[in-house]
Amino acid sequence: MLKCITFDGDASTLDMLMGYFKRLDQALAEVHRVLDKEQAERLIFVKEGSKIVRLRREEILYLEGYGDYVKIHRVSGKTLLTQVSLRRFEECLDKERFCRVHRSYIVSLAHINYIEHKRIRIGDALLPISDSYLPALMGKLGLRE
Repeated sequence: MLKCITFDGDASTLDMLMGYFKRLDQALAEVHRVLDKEQAERLIFVKEGSKIVRLRREEILYLEGYGDYVKIHRVSGKTLLTQVSLRRFEECLDKERFCRVHRSYIVSLAHINYIEHKRIRIGDALLPISDSYLPALMGKLGLRE
């Protein structure tokens, strides 16, 4: 919405306009700060061999633990193998978007195709759900057992 502002020689109109622009500038700076923070929170850096790979949380389908290693299954179909425990990796993930379903698996809730007979279908993989992790999964999905 456009408003016509006339300058009648009074400095108060100019002061009001400058105050408006200052508030607008502060609001935009706050929006940029929040967006930068969200972008930084979405990124994870993992070491694969001698490389450090940037990984967005949205591209993770599920994580598979192998002792001190984690195999990261991604939307692209490419996997990463990094030397970190599944428990340590779990600390870096968003608790609302990821859920541990087995001592060896953490899944992205957004990528679950279906759940049937204590198994989760994500992409081409069929992953087990342990009895001990089932209530937490159902709670995050807003379902009852």
